[in-house]
Amino acid sequence: MTTLIEAPRTATTTGPMPIASTTTNDAPHLDWETVDAVQQQVWIGRVRGIFVGMVESRGADGFAVTTRLGRRLGLFPTLEEAQDAFIKH
Repeated sequence: MTTLIEAPRTATTTGPMPIASTTTNDAPHLDWETVDAVQQQVWIGRVRGIFVGMVESRGADGFAVTTRLGRRLGLFPTLEEAQDAFIKH
C-alpha cells in the first residue's frame, strides 16, 4: 500500500542571489530559492529557470551540495562556500 502525503505547495523565494560576478551583462547567473516545505533548509539552484542542483543544510555538519544529476560535490562549512561549489565544478 502506498501512502501519499500532501506537501505544502508554496515556497519562499529569496530572489536572485548571484554567487559569482561576471564581466558581461548577458552571462547567466545562478538564482537560489529557499524551500521551506522540508524539515531541513534546502536551497534550489537555477540558471535561467532550469534546475542545476541543490544545497541542503545538515545542521552542525555543514551544507551538502548535490548537482541536478545526483553528483555529490561534498560538505561545506558555510552556505556561501556550498553555493560556490557549483561554479568551481
